[in-house]
Amino acid sequence: MSANDSTYSNDSIWCIKTDDNAPVHALEYLNNPANFRTFSQGLTELITTYGYQENPCDLEAKTRFVLDKLSLTGTSISKSTVKDWFLDKRRPSLASNSRTLMFCLCFALSASLADVRWFFHHVYFDRCFNCHTIEEAVYYYCFSNRLSYAHAKSLLEAINSYPALPICHTASHVFTTDIRNRLDECTNDQQLLDFFRENKAIFAEWNKSALSCIDYYVTAIQGKPADKAVIEARRAGKTILPSECEDCGLVIQEYLFGRSDHMLDYIRGKSITSIDFMLNRMIKTNSGISKNTVIPAIVKANFPSKRTFSDILNKSGTSTSYDSIRKCLILLKFYHFWASLLLKPALAEYDLFDVFQEETDALLTSCGYDELYPGNPYDWLFLWASTTEHPLDALRDALTEAAWESEA
Repeated sequence: MSANDSTYSNDSIWCIKTDDNAPVHALEYLNNPANFRTFSQGLTELITTYGYQENPCDLEAKTRFVLDKLSLTGTSISKSTVKDWFLDKRRPSLASNSRTLMFCLCFALSASLADVRWFFHHVYFDRCFNCHTIEEAVYYYCFSNRLSYAHAKSLLEAINSYPALPICHTASHVFTTDIRNRLDECTNDQQLLDFFRENKAIFAEWNKSALSCIDYYVTAIQGKPADKAVIEARRAGKTILPSECEDCGLVIQEYLFGRSDHMLDYIRGKSITSIDFMLNRMIKTNSGISKNTVIPAIVKANFPSKRTFSDILNKSGTSTSYDSIRKCLILLKFYHFWASLLLKPALAEYDLFDVFQEETDALLTSCGYDELYPGNPYDWLFLWASTTEHPLDALRDALTEAAWESEA
């Protein structure tokens, strides 16, 4: 949408000095508000594109404009909340009620489909249009056809009155991208309503692709019960065949890689098959990032933790915590990619950063999420670490440094 997006290009992740203090420099960049678009700036860009003509710095005028627009959709919100958005005192939470509010705002402004996507991806930092939910599928159809919020509500009222007809087993595995493609084929309301009348039952669950990918990476990364025998054999001084080590979880393989024998006692008595152990080995913490850690709030929010993984793995079928799911996907892919290369280095002719970015983007889009975006501080952290000589250490050191600064 905005020419200002060039400010948040991939160039920024290459600007950090590559010396021993690289994590410190990275945190300095990350914590400098001038380097990332604030929600206030993004919201101001959006309303300026869609009818706001007064001074972009006039807090009262911008607040009044947003309140007046939202009132046209029947959406109620306090003046203090909108004012706080423009003051950057707070930003809308990454939760269902705030997502609906962001959609209402875009409807109120009559934003184009492209600009709705821009706003969600580059400003709000959350998934745009989970078309495996009835509500957002209808929103997607309406924005695609420049229809109003009132029109969307009337469609939803009709659809909600339909019974959920039984579906066959194969139809239950329809993916979100398939639904979006079907919605694109609907050229009028009747076609849309017919689609929902016949297929309403497939909207009962979502996140299937994401859950499948998370299961795959967790299974590959975390320790396995059989890994204990390999560790004990190594501790006893026995020769370990390469095939035996390769059968271990990736965190165990990395742990054994280049370790001297006396270091093996470090994990004696630990539950190597747990998510706790996996996260501690990956990023040196299993509890996420402390609220006191000196790092942008958007990074701390839903940062992968033992609880985050538990919630996703147990409730992901109907979870609307899209930010949590996306962040876990990025962390798992980052670790799997760079740990695998540490154990089996690739040929020098490959640009490994480009491969990592392309593979991660492909993973995210296959699960219905937006690609990596360096204007998002969370994404930036992983992209920056991937430019360094030792990406795993760079990420760990940056997170450790941030924790130390919070305790200083």
